[in-house]
Amino acid sequence: MSEHHILVEELLKKDCWVIDYLPRQIPAESRSRYFKVENFLLNHYDTYGLRERFTAVVLKLLCYHPMTVHWGEWVEDPSPALIAEAIETILENHSGWLNMLLPEETSLLVFEWDCLNLALYAPSLELLKLVGEIARSEGLFLWKPET
Repeated sequence: MSEHHILVEELLKKDCWVIDYLPRQIPAESRSRYFKVENFLLNHYDTYGLRERFTAVVLKLLCYHPMTVHWGEWVEDPSPALIAEAIETILENHSGWLNMLLPEETSLLVFEWDCLNLALYAPSLELLKLVGEIARSEGLFLWKPET
């Protein structure tokens, strides 16, 4: 297992924040309605701008922090085109994920097909502030799930 994979496994155990199209976690009694909406949006991501918003968040963050991404292999300093292609492919194929390490922050950003959000693990306070501003600029929300 590569050192990047080991770091990802460690970071996945840390505190997580989500960059989401919803402003907070869904109450338990709302889950059935939420899953209907989620399924609809996952199948119509292109109509509602989700691909563009998630891609823009990652590209804006890339302007501030170096990244190493796993897309077939580990790529340091990925091109914007690679990020956009990966997110597009994941959404089109209805499967997959993109792990994005922020080595200077020792943080991890994850995009998974079936989550309709980006998950940010082990962020510093400064990174949280920046990501919150970026999320708002794309009409998204940053919040911490209840455990």
